[in-house]
Amino acid sequence: MRDGCVVQDGLGQNQRLTFGDTAWRDYEFTLEARKTGGSEGFLILFRVLDDKRFYWCNLGGWGNQVHQLERGDKAGQRWQPVGPRAAGGIDQGRWYRIRVRCEGPRIRVWLDDEALIDFTDPDGHPAGKVGVGTWSTQAEFRGLRVASLDGTVLHEGLPQELLAAGAARHWESFGSGQVFIDRDNPLNSLVCHKLVGRGGETGLRQKPIRLVRSQTYVGSLWLRGAAAGGAVVRLTDGRRTLAEQTLPPPANAWAEYPIRLNPAADAPDGAIEVALKGQGEVWIDQVSLMPLDWRKAGGFRPDLLAAIAALRPPVIRWPGGCFASAYRWKDGIGPQAKRGVYPRPLWDDLDVNSFGTDEFVALCRKVGAEPLIVVNIGTPQWVGKGREAEFEQDILDWIEYCNGPADSKWGKARAANGHPEPYGVKYWEIDNETWGMGAEAYANAVCKIAPLMKKADPSIKLAACGSAGYGRGGIGLEWNRILIERCADLVDYLSIHHYEDPNLFADGPRRYEQFFRDTADLIARSKNPNLKIYVSEWNAQSTDWRTGLYCGGLLNAFERCGDALEIGGPALFLRHTSAREWDNAFINFNHTGWFPAPNYVVMKLWRDHYAPERIAMEGDAGPLNAVATKSADGKTIYVKAVNPTHEAVSVTLEVGGDFRPGKPAVEVVAPGALQARNTLEQPDAVKPVPGRATLDGTAVRLELPPLSAAVVTFPVRK
Repeated sequence: MRDGCVVQDGLGQNQRLTFGDTAWRDYEFTLEARKTGGSEGFLILFRVLDDKRFYWCNLGGWGNQVHQLERGDKAGQRWQPVGPRAAGGIDQGRWYRIRVRCEGPRIRVWLDDEALIDFTDPDGHPAGKVGVGTWSTQAEFRGLRVASLDGTVLHEGLPQELLAAGAARHWESFGSGQVFIDRDNPLNSLVCHKLVGRGGETGLRQKPIRLVRSQTYVGSLWLRGAAAGGAVVRLTDGRRTLAEQTLPPPANAWAEYPIRLNPAADAPDGAIEVALKGQGEVWIDQVSLMPLDWRKAGGFRPDLLAAIAALRPPVIRWPGGCFASAYRWKDGIGPQAKRGVYPRPLWDDLDVNSFGTDEFVALCRKVGAEPLIVVNIGTPQWVGKGREAEFEQDILDWIEYCNGPADSKWGKARAANGHPEPYGVKYWEIDNETWGMGAEAYANAVCKIAPLMKKADPSIKLAACGSAGYGRGGIGLEWNRILIERCADLVDYLSIHHYEDPNLFADGPRRYEQFFRDTADLIARSKNPNLKIYVSEWNAQSTDWRTGLYCGGLLNAFERCGDALEIGGPALFLRHTSAREWDNAFINFNHTGWFPAPNYVVMKLWRDHYAPERIAMEGDAGPLNAVATKSADGKTIYVKAVNPTHEAVSVTLEVGGDFRPGKPAVEVVAPGALQARNTLEQPDAVKPVPGRATLDGTAVRLELPPLSAAVVTFPVRK
């Protein structure tokens, strides 16, 4: 709420605020709305029963080109367009008058008093609340009014649901006073919290936090204001106080207050509370707390750090995904209290940039990986036109910050942040998924930016954005062809993406492998036949066993295409389990622990049995997806195989030439069902177990179970 308006400052998709009574039937919903940023228009909700059963009028939807009603009426299914479409968009910066009239099955919509939609829906539901929403758009709404068709006012003004919200998301308020989200001089973000005490305690609470008795919890918060009684910070288990620290009365200016707490007992779902004591007004920002062993690990959670290190990743890419396309790296360096906020709340959050360039490089060094940085070229879809020079300079400054000497402008900044020696970041990628620009426009950008980056540091390796899967609408092989023809001699890698339907776990890897070969043929005929393919995002969209089978098959494809394909990086890498729309991550965690998805299980098994030299396989592998490699000393052979069928497959492996195999060992993952998965409660439901193989003269024999992934290891000698 701001200045009498309901305000959506974020650019998230499917953002809704509903209010009223589900028993409301025939009524008119009137309001005014103004778009302040983003790519689409307004969602005007009516006849809302719950988050699955509703109507909305999508004004300026589908890329701000169409107005149409949409209806959701079945749990578990996505809403669908209904009724006539009207061409049109929503302009930024002007107020629109909107009226929706529900009368039996007939629904009418007016925009600026002009009839826009008139639709009779015999299949709809007759009652429900109202609301406002946005899709990738910032907007303001005012004058919200609902009246029955006889003129009786059902609602007028700001929704009580919003007025009662008080605390920011993920926080809850308590006590006798009031809590507000305030824009008055926040420390370094867009908002802060304001607490108005009226006696007793007025505070904020966040949960769940895992508290361990043996740990010391350290951090700080920032306060300003006036409160004679000061403030208190405590840890609780929901029923009792486990640790408490009193803070002195704050001053008028922002000041940081250290926190150090030792809980008296374990609490897997504990909470942190910050409370104003007595009367006063206090502003709060930047509350930060972590166990001391996390701080000693550089701020990283040790169990997640160990999970990453166990995969021994050679390269980690950051900031990945469309997060990269709006990222401003200078907001993420230096003291936390002086860092800006991430400019787009794309990932259901407003990132305060506690993880920036220095933390990313530190993470890579801790796990033995090379950092790969994705730069932001200022694509028009994110920042508008005419700012290319600004973003080009940002890229060159970033290279200097990472790789420049300590006496250079940005090398000095790095040294001031505690890192006098250059980081030597070798790998750089020129933005992410730039398909909205079109291939020719992006190629033009690469032709301009790549030479500047190479001039800034001739030692770096550059990647340019390639295809989206097999690609439709010009972002498949045709996109690759244009980029290769235009830019092959300017870059070292073509960075391609593909997310597979998990039901295609058997055939998907083979199809994508052929796409690698088709792209490699284009490269072979280009100005730079040494250009390599970099699969910078790949996965199957699930966390059940299908994604494990797909992972094994695709990793084998990577090895078979090793002449043309040099790097493969999965996505998503890490995911908090609350992010349910991206349930495909390798490492999945909450506040208490983590579990490996089947793709992690298979990738680790393959990584633990990596060998640098591929050897030829002859014969009929049948339905198996298999690859054979040998160790650098030539003394050990590894065969990695996936059986994607519902039948067991008998396998005979014979080593050619004068070599003789020794005693074999097998590790196999075969959970028995495609729906098998790991969870926080059962993190080892899908895991490798020893298999059985026999040595019969010069042959190794084994049986691969249905729906399995396995590694066979045996020594060889002449």
